[in-house]
Amino acid sequence: MKKKIGTVMEADVLVEAKERAAREGRALADIIQDALINYLHEEIARGDAVRACDKFCSHGSALPLQEIDEILQEDMLAS
Repeated sequence: MKKKIGTVMEADVLVEAKERAAREGRALADIIQDALINYLHEEIARGDAVRACDKFCSHGSALPLQEIDEILQEDMLAS
């Protein structure tokens, strides 16, 4: 269920959002909603990437090729 909200933002940000909505033939509300969804999920994806980096960097010696292949094939940022 959609809900109407009111908010205040910088005029130049609103202009850019309106221009993008017009270019894409979409409603401004859809552009803002997509941006908010991406922002809210960004932290989760960043945390996954940090954990993958920590796992990769935690080894004191060279990784076996098989383990490198497994890490490269693992899609940590998939939702």
